[in-house]
Amino acid sequence: MRFYQLIRWDFLLCYRLIAIALIMTSCVETEKTEPKEIILARIGEKTISLSEFMHRAELTVRPPYCKLNNNISKKIILNSLIAEKMLALEAGENNKLVQNKAFQNYIKGRQEQAMREWLFHKEGFQKVKLEESEIQKIYENVGRTYNVQYFTLSDDSKAATLKEEHINKQGVFEALHHQLWKDEDISEREVSWNSQVPRMIHEALFSDSVAKGSVIGPIRTSDNNHIVMKVMGWSDSLAISEIDRKQRWNDVKDKLTSEGALQIYDKYVLSIMQGKRVEFDRQTFNKMVTLIAPMYMRSPKEKRQWFLNAAFSRKVDNPELDHLANGIEELLDKSFFRVDNQVWSVRDFKEYLHRHPLVFRKTGQKSDFAKQFKLAIVDMIRDWYLTQEAYKRGYQKVDLVKRNREMWHDALVAQYQKNQYLKNTVPNLSDSLNTLTVIEDYLNPYIDQLQKKYSDRIRVDVKQFNDIHLTRIDMIGLQENVPFPVMVPSFPQLTTDSKLDYGKRMK
Repeated sequence: MRFYQLIRWDFLLCYRLIAIALIMTSCVETEKTEPKEIILARIGEKTISLSEFMHRAELTVRPPYCKLNNNISKKIILNSLIAEKMLALEAGENNKLVQNKAFQNYIKGRQEQAMREWLFHKEGFQKVKLEESEIQKIYENVGRTYNVQYFTLSDDSKAATLKEEHINKQGVFEALHHQLWKDEDISEREVSWNSQVPRMIHEALFSDSVAKGSVIGPIRTSDNNHIVMKVMGWSDSLAISEIDRKQRWNDVKDKLTSEGALQIYDKYVLSIMQGKRVEFDRQTFNKMVTLIAPMYMRSPKEKRQWFLNAAFSRKVDNPELDHLANGIEELLDKSFFRVDNQVWSVRDFKEYLHRHPLVFRKTGQKSDFAKQFKLAIVDMIRDWYLTQEAYKRGYQKVDLVKRNREMWHDALVAQYQKNQYLKNTVPNLSDSLNTLTVIEDYLNPYIDQLQKKYSDRIRVDVKQFNDIHLTRIDMIGLQENVPFPVMVPSFPQLTTDSKLDYGKRMK
C-alpha cells in the first residue's frame, strides 16, 4: 500500500515579473491583435526583427568592440546577428545538438514559457478597463514620498480585533507597539510611488489623500503578516513641464494596468485550477528532499554566478538535473505525486525539469526546504495546466511566440556550429587566446565566406537600421518567478566586421 501525504493548495500564486519577457514588450498596450513586428533583416527563411535587434543589443552586455552608439557599433551588432542566423543555416536541422533530447526539451520549455506569457497578455492585460477618474485619483498623489513608522503583527486574531478608528486615537499606535515590541524603537522608512512595497500598502498610501498622523491598518500582506503604519509626514515632487506631467500620467496608467492585469489573471488561474489537488508519496518525497536540498543551500554569491554563467553562455547545466543524476536511479519508476488522477513518476518529473526548472519562492533556509520544494512543484503543476490551456488555444502558432523560440534555437545552434568549425579548422586552438583574437584570426574570415555565400538571400531595411539609437549601459535582462530567467541569449561574439557590403536593401 502506498501512503500519500495530501496537501491542498489554492494555486493562486504570485505571477509577478520584475521584467516582462521579450514577447511581452507590447503588452502594456491593450491591443486586441498581435503587435506587428518590423523586420529589420531577412536571411533566407530566417528573420531578425527590430525588437529582437534592440533586445539582443540592450539586454545583454555587448563586447567592447561594439559598445558605442555609433554607426560602426550598430553595423557590427547587425553583422553579428546576421552571422548567427547564417551559422544556424549552415548547421541545419540534422546536427547532434538539434537531435539531442535535452536540447529539444529546453527549446520546448522556452516556447511554453512564452506561450504562458501570451496567455497572461490575453487573460490579463487585454481585459483591463481603466477609467480616467481612476488614473486622476492616483495622479494627484503620485509625487509624494511618505515618511512612515510601522510595525508588524503575525497574530490573525489580534489583527482582527484592531479597528482603524480605534488605533487612530491619540497614543494608541505607540502604546500598541510598546505592548508588542517592548522597548524596541519603532521602524521607520520612506515610501515613494516607485518603492517596492506590497500592493496593498501602495494602494493605502496613494489611492487617496492621507492626512499627517493617520494610522493605516492592519493591512494583511502576502506573507500572512499584518502591518500597521503611521504617516509622519511627506514631501511632494511636482510635475512642472507638460512633458513631466504626461510622463507621470503614463506611469500611473501603466502601473494601474499592470496591477489590474495581475488581479484579473490571478482569478483566471484560480478558475483553471479549481478543484484540483496534489498528493505526494511521502516516502519518495522525503528521499527527493534529501537528494535535492544540498544543491539549493548554495550561497547567494554562488547563485548569482550561476545566473551570470547562463547570461554569458558559459558552460552551465540545469542544476536540478546535475544533482539528481547522483542517487536518483533507484527512484525513477517510483510514484512521486498524483494530481487530478494523473500519477507522475520521478522519471516524469525529472524529464519535465528540462522544460520547466523549479522556481523556488524562498531559498536558503534548510529547515524550510521541504515546504519550499513542495510549493515549487505545486507552482510547476500550475504552469503545466496553464501550458495545456495555451496549447488548446493554439498559442504555439502566435508569431511572437514562434519568434522567441526561433531566437533561442538559432542562437544555441549557431554557438554549436561555431564551436564545431573552430574544432575542425583549428584543432589545437589554445584556450589561452582571448575572444577578440579568436574572432579576428579565425571567425572573421569564416563569416566573410558566409556573407558571400548567402549574399543573394540577405535583405536589410536600411532606413529602419539608420533610425536605431542605442544606449551604452551594460545590462542583463532577467525575469523573476519564471523557469528561465535570462530574457535573451548572450551577445553573439562572431565578427568585428563593420561594413554592410553584402546583401541587398529591403524594399
